[in-house]
Amino acid sequence: MKKAKSYAQVTRRFYRPELTTCPDCHRRLRRASTLSQRTVVTLTGVIRGTHAGYRCPNPACEGRERTYRSAAADALALPGFTFGLEVVTLAGQFHFGQHQTLDEVHTQIRERLERLAVSISRREVLYLFEAFSTLLRAASQASADHAWRQQVEKNQGIIVSLDGIQPDKGNETIYLVRDALSGRVLAAENVTSSETEVLKRLLAPVVALKMPVLGTISDAQESEERALLELWPHAPHQVCHFHVLREASRPAFGEDCTLKRTCARAYNRRSERCASNWRNRAGR
Repeated sequence: MKKAKSYAQVTRRFYRPELTTCPDCHRRLRRASTLSQRTVVTLTGVIRGTHAGYRCPNPACEGRERTYRSAAADALALPGFTFGLEVVTLAGQFHFGQHQTLDEVHTQIRERLERLAVSISRREVLYLFEAFSTLLRAASQASADHAWRQQVEKNQGIIVSLDGIQPDKGNETIYLVRDALSGRVLAAENVTSSETEVLKRLLAPVVALKMPVLGTISDAQESEERALLELWPHAPHQVCHFHVLREASRPAFGEDCTLKRTCARAYNRRSERCASNWRNRAGR
């Protein structure tokens, strides 16, 4: 039996849907099931995530059978993958964008993950290439996916989630568009600009599906919100909780680091004075 991988440091996270109330009857959603529990390796750390599914508790609501998912949890990694979408995107950009060989890409990603005490094999990098190519074909596959269309009919529509992934600052950003109810990728594209018109062109294949849109989700980037509002003006919009809380915590995290450094310096100075006094007394 293959032994499960163990990691030196793992961050535990609990994911719930970004939508907190039912779009139909506006009752507060309640947890109905655990959709997944998985370990994902990202470029910044290893995450053990619990993804909870929520439903409307109103028995008379038309949308009571829908299971609402977390867009942030689905954005972590593709189904069945241990390495997160950040790693997939980085491998794709190195190989297809910068024309690096398999060995060159493997070396670069391995060096980044060594800081986390995580290893990656050459064969796993090949799987990342395949995953990146699959993402870029997602739009054409969605239109012919009859099983997914049946699921959309059951849910009475889709919730459009727009998320940008940029592993390296200053490089291209890959934008992923998902149905937040099913977790299915609807479109993906590498772009060099995040302007509203560029994002609207990215979302055009989703518009062409002609599916009822129950709501939209994005981070707090203004161009993303504007693109979603212009394409689906009547759909309620929700900012992703994970991104908002992460950005809101950055100032506090910075102040905490500064305070820790100040306390450490004060402690070291005090220790040096105590040691000096002890040496002086011992010398007498």
